[in-house]
Amino acid sequence: MSSRDGSTPMHDGPNSMHDGPTPQFDDLADLLDRLVEQGQIGGWVVGVADDHGRSVRAGGTRSPDGQPMREDTHFALSSNTKPIGGALTLRLIELGVITLDEPVDPWLPELAEPRVLVSPEADLTATVPADRPITVRHLLTMTPGFGWTSEPGPLAEAIAEQQIGPGPWGPPMGPDEFMARLGDLPLANQPGTAWRYHTSTEALAVLLARATGSTVADLLDEHLLGPLDMVDTGFVGDPDRLATPLAPSDDGGLTPFAAPPGLWVDPPTFPSLAAGLVSTVPDQLTFLRSLVGGPAALSPQTLHLMRTDALTDESRTTATGLIEDGSGWGLHVEIRPSGAIGWAGGLGTIGYADPRTGRAAFLATQVTVDAPGTITAFDAFWSLLA
Repeated sequence: MSSRDGSTPMHDGPNSMHDGPTPQFDDLADLLDRLVEQGQIGGWVVGVADDHGRSVRAGGTRSPDGQPMREDTHFALSSNTKPIGGALTLRLIELGVITLDEPVDPWLPELAEPRVLVSPEADLTATVPADRPITVRHLLTMTPGFGWTSEPGPLAEAIAEQQIGPGPWGPPMGPDEFMARLGDLPLANQPGTAWRYHTSTEALAVLLARATGSTVADLLDEHLLGPLDMVDTGFVGDPDRLATPLAPSDDGGLTPFAAPPGLWVDPPTFPSLAAGLVSTVPDQLTFLRSLVGGPAALSPQTLHLMRTDALTDESRTTATGLIEDGSGWGLHVEIRPSGAIGWAGGLGTIGYADPRTGRAAFLATQVTVDAPGTITAFDAFWSLLA
């Protein structure tokens, strides 16, 4: 299905984008249609928004030989969930529920008085005491000492065995069991010294629920999704609107990405803020705009802090290969050299917004980020923010 068939503008205000869709937007839509025709992606939805309004287009199908993509199609966000988790944490800091530099021990006693490996590859018994407690700031900057462990060794093996490593959806266990398994392992690095991806956000989900006595879903609804009118974002998607995640197949085509039964349509065992939400492109444009000048759930001071690079020279070295060269990391968002902030998801979604222009852009392909078609689409995505 061509992106020109049945596509209608979506609006932040009474008018669509003041100049209409830009040439870059048209060019990207044409490219995405060609990728569908070539069988490199199954379908897509893309949108841009600024102070003057927004436009959203869709093409292809939600599943192989299935229904057409629509602007309100639900996508599994995978890691595009992380900035939302960061924003929720910052809102609770604004409300005084937690503070940025307090130790996490009262809420996450499993992480109190951690031991630290003498090197990430060392035997699990080769540890020293942590020289400082893990704080909420460490979790937001992904520097608590735990997370993605690419170094081969006993720690990486134990993380995989315990099923607490990074993935495209939440852990296959409840929050208390997750924290028990995480707390049983030593840290790879001293808190505050190394950037390690993903697992901080899982810990934040548990911390926020314990600190408030509420569920993560209710916290999201009360403090972020409700105030921003993001009615199509949550842990449970609409089966009739959900795009089937796809991955490259051995024959050069695409095949459904293997996922646990009921994922994204039943309430999760672990309500993950790292990779657990489903959403639509219009909702994601609303969220991204809230970070750069649109209607916001956070104060300007908090947004400035969120968009400030928190990496040190030391922690930047461990971010190589995950954060783009020349980029930084704020409080749960990547900061590109241009100043644009956002992130991408491993199941084929990407969203960034530019504080200088107030423009936000979001693209959902439904095909994993390692697929050639998704790589091509992501490369072209940046024209929307140029």
